[in-house]
Amino acid sequence: MVQPKVLIIGAGLAAFALADRLYQQADVTIITKESIHDTNSKRAQGGIAAAISDDDDWQYHYQDTIHAGNDYNDTYMVEMLTKEGIEGVQELLQSGFPADRDEKGRLCLGMEGAHQNKRIIHAGGDQTGKFLMLHYQQKVLDKINVISHQMVVECLVKEDTCYGVITIDKNDQFHLHIADKVVLATGGCGALYETSSNDPTVTGDGFSIAYRAGAVIRDMEFIQFHPTMLASSMDGNALISEAVRGQGAKLVNQYKRPIMEKVHPFQDLAPRDVVARAITNEEMNGNHVFLDISNITDFNKTFPSITAICENSSIDWRSGYIPVTPGAHFIMGGIQTNENGETNIHQLFAIGEAACTGVHGANRLASNSLLEGLVFADRLAKRILSDPHSARHVPSVAYPKKRDSKKMYLPEKNLLKKYMKRYAGIERNEEGLLKMCNWLESFDLDFQASDLSRNGSREDMEWLHMLTTAWLITTSALKRTESRGAHYRTDFPTSDTKWHRVPIERFKTEVLSNKRLLINH
Repeated sequence: MVQPKVLIIGAGLAAFALADRLYQQADVTIITKESIHDTNSKRAQGGIAAAISDDDDWQYHYQDTIHAGNDYNDTYMVEMLTKEGIEGVQELLQSGFPADRDEKGRLCLGMEGAHQNKRIIHAGGDQTGKFLMLHYQQKVLDKINVISHQMVVECLVKEDTCYGVITIDKNDQFHLHIADKVVLATGGCGALYETSSNDPTVTGDGFSIAYRAGAVIRDMEFIQFHPTMLASSMDGNALISEAVRGQGAKLVNQYKRPIMEKVHPFQDLAPRDVVARAITNEEMNGNHVFLDISNITDFNKTFPSITAICENSSIDWRSGYIPVTPGAHFIMGGIQTNENGETNIHQLFAIGEAACTGVHGANRLASNSLLEGLVFADRLAKRILSDPHSARHVPSVAYPKKRDSKKMYLPEKNLLKKYMKRYAGIERNEEGLLKMCNWLESFDLDFQASDLSRNGSREDMEWLHMLTTAWLITTSALKRTESRGAHYRTDFPTSDTKWHRVPIERFKTEVLSNKRLLINH
């Protein structure tokens, strides 16, 4: 029997965990825009949440996930995540993953925001993502194909079936990749914002690609801002893990006044959207915010990578105070999938942060993202392998040709990021969202790969993807006239019951040339 050819677009945890499940029975190729090391997963300082201790239970984890998600989660998906996550993490540990343990060999389970129990598994202190990626890469790199430095331009779709992708390389040359299954594991879109924890390559390409292919996109307004980015980071995307607050650090302003005491019952371990807004309010009042780490013993040993980040940015962590500010971190929305990673387009799948299963609701619970990558990789692998490969007719495809036309006008990179932070950031309102939408629509967003001009480039294509994803976020935020979780409207500051657990089928999109994303709630 011929093995199915599977293209996985992206090189983070979800991509490699899926490849690990597939390579023995499928011909697997990973395509990544830069190298396999340029991912958000490698940067993940936090851990993997799972109710594996004797005094914990999946139902507690379920409750915490629903609570953090502002009751907007798909409850079926959350039950699946928290139940199957236990087995998935136990299997990971049995496979030799070097999770942190104490001197007696017992797992060191940490506490993070909005969790009621210690259930966070770490590796290397604050280097869980790095260790996870090494673990999976060592297992599969010599068993799969990897194509680096090619960015996907668009999916090839005919009669609602995806049969491959078009990519563009560093030399602005096009490439065709034909496959039986295409999986978008492209991550989120944090690099659309001025301050972000994300790798610079994470520019929302997958959302733009899927949208233009006809896939259903949902919940794009829910952007989670991590409360504690290093305020004076040299590269603007250094994150201070929530695990630091889990170890007892407190958020204070320059006058040493704790800022979370009267904001939320969980105080410094409140859900991320609450903490991010509290810090933003301090900044709007002219204050600076710091993490008071003075009560954490051996901080440099517990958090070695954070210590290095501080030192590289000339921050004296020994003073006991680390300056922090919120930054774009994770998107709860994305490409709508079912529990097996299937989209509404046959043979096109999505997984990880690029996918929206509804498991995170309006605000992701800390350390559920790595767990999501493991659980849904397993489910998607089973779905792909359950569909026997059969040869089918592949439509004739020609390489896109660049036309002899005027070079397209695109904005400066920093301008888009600045506007997204200002108008579609932690706090939004109708006036700002309309300004953002009108600015985005001043550019020609209705493009295809074949529309690249003679002078067009890979960089142009990436920016058009970014503008499209920014437009999806902005228009979605404009349509949701309430505040819920990570989506906060100052002109609609309360939650509205009409938005409470609206069925998943509510989202329908129209083509971009109509210049408006119509979302039926």
